[in-house]
Amino acid sequence: MTKGKLVIQVPDEVIRNKHVKFDSNTFALYTYLKYLQFRNYGSNELELNHNHIKHKLYMSDNRTLKKCLFALHQSGAVMELINKLPTKGNLKLTFDPDAIQTETFTQLPVTVINKIEHIGTTGMRLMFYYESFINRTDDISKQYAFPALETTSLHTGLNKETIVRYNDILKKHKLIKITKHKLEWNGEYDTLDQALITKYNNHYFVNIDKL
Repeated sequence: MTKGKLVIQVPDEVIRNKHVKFDSNTFALYTYLKYLQFRNYGSNELELNHNHIKHKLYMSDNRTLKKCLFALHQSGAVMELINKLPTKGNLKLTFDPDAIQTETFTQLPVTVINKIEHIGTTGMRLMFYYESFINRTDDISKQYAFPALETTSLHTGLNKETIVRYNDILKKHKLIKITKHKLEWNGEYDTLDQALITKYNNHYFVNIDKL
């Protein structure tokens, strides 16, 4: 449960790349800018220490940050086209998250940003992705996601090997739990041999209490 915790709401369109194609670093920057905008009393005009942002999101260099800012500019979320980062002083930009239209949001505690040190921006992206399928008003036994690996790859732009690797990292830090459930035969197979193939569907539980 997120009761009593400060949360960040991210559009499902961003989480699932419906209208944009954000990589994990760009997704993390978008999410962090949403938090900073909240801290700035909702003002779209932000003045930022770009070195602090790189440190917070564990970005290795200026090129990575500029690439993310360019992607956000293309989406309309950042108004300015930023070709150079200031050598002195702060980075000034206009952040408009409403430029990416959405009908639904997914929220996680803001402390998820502090976990990037251990799970990377990809791990954070996957946490939001799995959470986007969970209805927290459901019975607790039903509060899990079950997207197929292929679907997760399609929605996030991550290859299957990367998803599996970061799932293991998230499990190691007890931020998600994964259980396997056998899929039942529904009579749609053409032959008995096909019916005997055992198939599993992972259930993903997001451990909000660990954030």
